[in-house]
Amino acid sequence: MMKAKHNCWTCKERKVGCDRTLPECANCTKSKRHCQGYGVKLAWPDKADGRRKQKKYQSNPAGSAEDYITKDGEFVFLNTTLGDLRGQQAKIQDLASVERNLELVKPPIMPSVTSISGLDGMDGAYLSYYDSVLARMITTIDDESNGFRLDLIPMALGSSDASARSLLHATLALSSFHLGRPDEALRYKVKAIKSLSESFQSAGTSKVAQFAACMMLCVYSVFDASDTSWHLHLQGAKMIADALSAYEQDSSSIEFLSPWFAYHNTFSEYSYAVKPLASQQSAFQIKLPESNPRTRQIIGLLGCSSELLDLISATNKLRAMQSLPKDHLSPSETSSPELPLLIRTRLENLKQEIFLTLGSTTGTISHERISLTAEFYRIAALLYLHQVSPSRLVPENAVPSLVRDAFAVVDQMDVCTSPWPLFILACNATEDQDRIRAMEILETGGRRRRVGNYLIIKNLVEAVWRRQDLTANEKRDVKIDWRDLIAPGSAMPSFI
Repeated sequence: MMKAKHNCWTCKERKVGCDRTLPECANCTKSKRHCQGYGVKLAWPDKADGRRKQKKYQSNPAGSAEDYITKDGEFVFLNTTLGDLRGQQAKIQDLASVERNLELVKPPIMPSVTSISGLDGMDGAYLSYYDSVLARMITTIDDESNGFRLDLIPMALGSSDASARSLLHATLALSSFHLGRPDEALRYKVKAIKSLSESFQSAGTSKVAQFAACMMLCVYSVFDASDTSWHLHLQGAKMIADALSAYEQDSSSIEFLSPWFAYHNTFSEYSYAVKPLASQQSAFQIKLPESNPRTRQIIGLLGCSSELLDLISATNKLRAMQSLPKDHLSPSETSSPELPLLIRTRLENLKQEIFLTLGSTTGTISHERISLTAEFYRIAALLYLHQVSPSRLVPENAVPSLVRDAFAVVDQMDVCTSPWPLFILACNATEDQDRIRAMEILETGGRRRRVGNYLIIKNLVEAVWRRQDLTANEKRDVKIDWRDLIAPGSAMPSFI
């Protein structure tokens, strides 16, 4: 006969033994008492039962409600479910539930754009929308270095081979999806994948265009919350990049494609743990990036400098190193706090600089937006490092101070559309007022950007907050790793 793990609530209150019979205690049945069962039971600490020290609570009924009202005048609730109490994990498809987030993504009205000539039907209009809207939206610097416009479009239109067609169709899929036409987007995506597959059968096809097509399919997967294959496309891009010849690596487009891939790859390592090669017998090495005027330049498609991106990548490896068997690590790496302190010093002292290449196609340039976005990434990188570092290496009050600094930066922006630093900030917001602000920023960015991963990130943030609240009364501080909230075998979210 199945037995409960603990006494029923009725026997506990009576302070008598319980036989723990399921579904009801036999002792209660014999004494004709109502058995309160064995489930979760809410307890109020101020209940006058003579067993607890009474506490005095102070409240401000007149002002307390105002602290929990959004700018729209609505109350905000964080609802904990039975699944949260059980430690239930979620699949990425659950976090991408559109029904729970209809307010975030609404199909826009097709803007008035001039169709690009030479393309059939709506192809020209969609590519024109990409050129005039999307390619300028996904970078903070829309100057002559904007390869989303000045490299990818000529590459897609400059050849009739299968790799160029794949890039074109992937771009059209992205554009039509962002315009709220998912059926058309799906058709374009299928064409892109077919053309990409066809290109692998041809010896003379452009590997650079294949690389770009894989990256564009990766971006499409991030935009479409129902498509969880972004990591697969990124791995395909990596395989192609590794196979590029010396001649192809000297292509002018590689100057744009390399940092684009590095950006996605770094935040892929944030989602998925970095793994050493199976053949790697030596210690798991982490090298810090160079620091010079070039590495400190802010790159528009990154939102920050390449030096900062590389420091985030080093922090990813530091996190992965902590889960490796000790035989992968040298003695100094298993005990020395030098590396986290070195990364922290570099992040604290990093000064990112703006460098522009102006020309006839340059769009609107906001120095303030560029600087604020780069600074937001730097603060988020410090918060991430503190999450990864041992508690003894985190300065007292460092995290609350950085959270205040991050909100001060975001408050100066018209809208913040950088998912990764927003996620880092939200996960470190412990006060209710800060959480409300973080959620408002996420929802505003989601409405403005209309990218599917905002749906996932919003739900994941709420799951982290619920787990934090459920462990708030633990005797020791518990670091919540959001990855532990994702079900085994599930795809992981993208934060680009």
